[in-house]
Amino acid sequence: MAGGAIEQQYTTAKISVWWDIENCQVPKGFEPHSIAQNISSALVNMNYCGPVSISAYGDTNGIPASVQQGLNSTGIALNHVPAGIYIYSSYVYLLHCMRVFDL
Repeated sequence: MAGGAIEQQYTTAKISVWWDIENCQVPKGFEPHSIAQNISSALVNMNYCGPVSISAYGDTNGIPASVQQGLNSTGIALNHVPAGIYIYSSYVYLLHCMRVFDL
């Protein structure tokens, strides 16, 4: 990979997004149903155009029902992880996640 270009074989590969929803929550006032579209758009902008599946992991007890419904309505799979179980994630991915919300 030279100059940041992705290899052609990866441009249409299946994409799986694993979202740590505890550490990268839906911002207050943000429309949850637009998140899947924002993530897909960000990937297309980076030339990743394959089919996308998005799974969110975290304690769903702390997520308002309206947000859960909004996420579920777009096909984002919510996976309950009980409070106190640490989800390993990289701050780089969390920062990138927050940029996606701003698209």
